[in-house]
Amino acid sequence: MNWSAWEHFLDTQPAFRQRQLNHAVFQELVTDWSAVSVLPLKERQWLEVNCPLDINYTLSGQDADPAQKARITLRDGLIIETVVIHHETGRQTVCLSSQAGCPLGCAFCQTGQQGFRRNLKAGEIVEQALLWQRLLAPQGKHIHNLVFMGMGEPLLNLAEVIRAIEWLHNSMALDIGWRHIAISTVGLRPQLKDLLNYGEQIKIAWSLHAPSDNLRNKLMPVNHHHSLMALKPIFRDYVVRTNRRLMVEYLLLDHFNDSLEEAEELAIFLADFPKNLLLINLLNYNPGVGNFYPSSGSAREAFAVFLEKRGYKVTTRLSLGQDILGACGQLSW
Repeated sequence: MNWSAWEHFLDTQPAFRQRQLNHAVFQELVTDWSAVSVLPLKERQWLEVNCPLDINYTLSGQDADPAQKARITLRDGLIIETVVIHHETGRQTVCLSSQAGCPLGCAFCQTGQQGFRRNLKAGEIVEQALLWQRLLAPQGKHIHNLVFMGMGEPLLNLAEVIRAIEWLHNSMALDIGWRHIAISTVGLRPQLKDLLNYGEQIKIAWSLHAPSDNLRNKLMPVNHHHSLMALKPIFRDYVVRTNRRLMVEYLLLDHFNDSLEEAEELAIFLADFPKNLLLINLLNYNPGVGNFYPSSGSAREAFAVFLEKRGYKVTTRLSLGQDILGACGQLSW
């Protein structure tokens, strides 16, 4: 959808009509303006030309699978990917992309190694969630959580990401609660400060992946410009000032960053954060690029136990969607 045209059109409508239109798009999930009979024909025709509701996509995976991936072709022909995760609890988490490709070039990430095409518009972000809501509704399901952990670095497109989030949160749209929305970032200044000063209670995840600048430099070229030592006080100030939990994402790579020595370095690096406001999320490597391999089960367990004994809360994220190339770091254009 052309979100600028859509917003402009809404602004010309009285409040009751705005509610009707939003209800048609986000609740009734119409895919053709001709079905919105409350609108005069002339306006429906204008919207069909300027704000079409069709979404060009192909789907990988089945409804019964733990994860499904949608490959969306945008109006200009570019392709992005988005994933839904079906939790055993019955909840659905949608992983959104914020860019077509990614310019950061992280050594372990298929998306980053493919390069960057452009930032996504807010409407192109909202469309990803709208598509999944359309696909889930016939099964009596709906989106519970949104995570910006798909293609791209959200902070490089922060204005459009926030604009999209505010629509997705809107009670007249998908009505996703602030605390059910998470943004994952490597950490970029000054955009990071802008995000952390945003007034709403969005969850923040820090893609750390190494306990030292020396090691992180080898994985993530961005670290040469936005080092851990420069980012750490910004994240720490956020945690202390807001009393909100920070998720620290750490990708375990076999014989690279998964030894007990690195676990100790990580514990020391995070030592001046309030432990009750940290959650260390250990990620499994999903094969795709680089000369990396997933850590062994024993190494993952030892790494987690070491951190837990130091007083940190640790979780291990299950790797879902590998079979459809929809797992973390595998999305492509």
